[in-house]
Amino acid sequence: MDNELDWKCKRCASLPVISNEEGTVMFHCDVDLLQNKLYNTLSKMGLEPIKDGETLIIETKNFRQFLEIFSTQPYSDIEQEGIHVLFLKKGEALKFAALSNTKTLKKWLFLLNNSDFINIFENKSLTTYFQPILELNNMQIKAYECLTRGVKADGSLMPPNLLFKLAIENDLLFFLDRLCRENAIKTAAVKNINCDLFINFVPTSIYVPQTCLQTTLYWAQQFDFNPSSIVFEVVEAYKVEDLKHLKSILDFYREKGFKTALDDLGSGSANLSTLVQLGTDIIKIDIEIIRNIHNDSLKQSIFEALVNIAQKNNIVVLAEGVETYEELEYVKGHGAKLAQGFLFSKPLPEPIREIKI
Repeated sequence: MDNELDWKCKRCASLPVISNEEGTVMFHCDVDLLQNKLYNTLSKMGLEPIKDGETLIIETKNFRQFLEIFSTQPYSDIEQEGIHVLFLKKGEALKFAALSNTKTLKKWLFLLNNSDFINIFENKSLTTYFQPILELNNMQIKAYECLTRGVKADGSLMPPNLLFKLAIENDLLFFLDRLCRENAIKTAAVKNINCDLFINFVPTSIYVPQTCLQTTLYWAQQFDFNPSSIVFEVVEAYKVEDLKHLKSILDFYREKGFKTALDDLGSGSANLSTLVQLGTDIIKIDIEIIRNIHNDSLKQSIFEALVNIAQKNNIVVLAEGVETYEELEYVKGHGAKLAQGFLFSKPLPEPIREIKI
């Protein structure tokens, strides 16, 4: 590919902007009482709203300033969710493509009032932490899992759970997931990591693999990463209903020479049916199964069944969340080839280079 930007779709390459320009604001609300309240609010603000069916229309000299003033009005979260807002710059025609910029009032006000969150995206202020993954036959570092944190303007970190939650709520998951994948590769190159990388991805953030994943491939090529040294790991926290689509993503990665992993096997939506339909190179057995496994016969039965299935299908087993020596000894002695957890190291901004057990 000649240029990374040539492969970015608009949804994962552009950020929502609150314009400072003059233009038309359109409000759509199908609840009569709420529309009447909105009409009265706009009228009291001296904006002379025009009513067109379920839509109210006003003109404003500055959309951002309008939102700043409107944000002081008493509207509950539910009411804000029930009002959809579209801004058109002066002279901009109402075309089908413009409708994609429609957001609930709640989302517009969130973008207005949460500059820390938006600045992370605008400035690509992400940092990657690295947690080592050990090869159990020699207790050496085999790989690192790359884990993203947002960096606020004051230098403090926004934890990943909150970062992704806000991204989902504000239609920015596509943008964030792409940034995380790219940042992991770039940071690993800067840190001179020369072993395998586990990079998470959210399947629901990818429409068409051939387009959505091209920038990830671009940066892997730019930094001379061998595809076989990168493992793309499905984030199971975001349940995927369309397994056929997820399989197309994993197949795309495999065709390019990358490896794949299924996270949290044995819990939630990560079950044997998922494994059967998708196939994978590595399975990560969930921390809830690993926790205190040496004292729990039921967990041992589940673990050993998963290991048996994996071994018969040339799938590598990784024990996730190992925190005690007893857990380590059990998984090591019962078929796991890889392990990670706080027993070895927490995720760190500077990758630990040696583990002493």
